[in-house]
Amino acid sequence: MPINPKPSALKRRPVVRAVMVLLALVTAFHVFAQLLWIAPASQLRVLIPGDFLTSWQIPYFGQSWSVFAPDPINGNYVFKVRALVPGTADETVQTQWIDATDAEYAAAKHNLLPPRGASLAAEQATKYKNAFDELNEDQQAVVADHFWSGSDWKVRLENALLKAADGDPDAVTHANVFITANAFTDAYATQVARAAWGDDVQSIQFDIYRQNITPFAERHEAHPTPQPKQRAATGWRGLFVMPDQDPHDFAATFDQWLDASGQHDKTEVR
Repeated sequence: MPINPKPSALKRRPVVRAVMVLLALVTAFHVFAQLLWIAPASQLRVLIPGDFLTSWQIPYFGQSWSVFAPDPINGNYVFKVRALVPGTADETVQTQWIDATDAEYAAAKHNLLPPRGASLAAEQATKYKNAFDELNEDQQAVVADHFWSGSDWKVRLENALLKAADGDPDAVTHANVFITANAFTDAYATQVARAAWGDDVQSIQFDIYRQNITPFAERHEAHPTPQPKQRAATGWRGLFVMPDQDPHDFAATFDQWLDASGQHDKTEVR
């Protein structure tokens, strides 16, 4: 004699089916979104309106095929920071450089599930260097100058960049892109400096450059010639903090990464 299922099981079946259908639809959309994201840009992307595709992919699902031919990644971006801090006898001391990219990579090394923050410095260095390269010579000279004294240092820097555009619409556009990149870069460098040297940091300077990897033809040489460092020349800057930044949580995490990268000796002010 067949056994009839319990009434509660019958009631759950439509709910289970609905959940399975929903999960299947979400999975199908995610696979489709991944294909659109990693494929070369095309009109197919307009199938997903607005910025929904970007919002879906970033920051958790972003990826690309740039590690493969014909246009693989062939260089590293480096983000170093140093600061001016109070010393003895009312003098100001210049610290050593610390490598923020190296500290973050230490958190990802031998880690099957590396933290998302293990690539922030390299990503920000990439954005900053690319924005710097689009500036004209006069604007790059402004960036290489020092802007750190006074509470209006950031406004003066931005006005000088726009003035150096000399009315050229493209130069104005590039200046505005750089101004945004500079704000995030300075805010990140401020966090790094305070994590390394405390809240008494007076001003900061960051050294950002790209260095290409050894050319394929020289891969077997015992001591290949290092590729030149393509720097974004930047002067001293004042401190800048973005809204909702938490310097204490950042310092607690970044201090561990500095220790893992063996750079703690560079944070000692002599």
